[in-house]
Amino acid sequence: MECGVAVKSRITQRLLANVAALMLLCCGARAFAADKLVLIVSASSPVATLNSLEIQKLFLGLTVITNGEVLHPLRNESEEFMRQIFYQSIISMSESTYERRVLALTLQQGRTAPPLYRNTKTLLDAVAIDPAAVSYAWAAEVAKDPRIKTIRVLWRE
Repeated sequence: MECGVAVKSRITQRLLANVAALMLLCCGARAFAADKLVLIVSASSPVATLNSLEIQKLFLGLTVITNGEVLHPLRNESEEFMRQIFYQSIISMSESTYERRVLALTLQQGRTAPPLYRNTKTLLDAVAIDPAAVSYAWAAEVAKDPRIKTIRVLWRE
């Protein structure tokens, strides 16, 4: 009987080790990158800080001026998890409410919806060259990019 228990134990250990290795391979990069979601601007931007209300207004398509600069948002949709954080923690609305609000501003006032970026590198390139651009990304993804500065932590795991 003890032999049967030992065999089951070894099989269970191997299975758990394989599952852990698979999880690390699949989710490891996101687990390390998902420590903090940060608000970012170009290193050449005059923007030093934005409060929560200014961030909400900005991503809703309303005009936000800081240091004489009219800011414009760039939405980062490179990950589903980041989208969820955007709706829940940054603008505090459901996706459908947000989309209706942006559409209403477009129809009523002729404002354009913030452009969407599905690739982080492309987003970082766009932020880096535009001092008026504001976006968000994982802290680990922007930490080594000297063209980008972090002005606020938006969400922490």
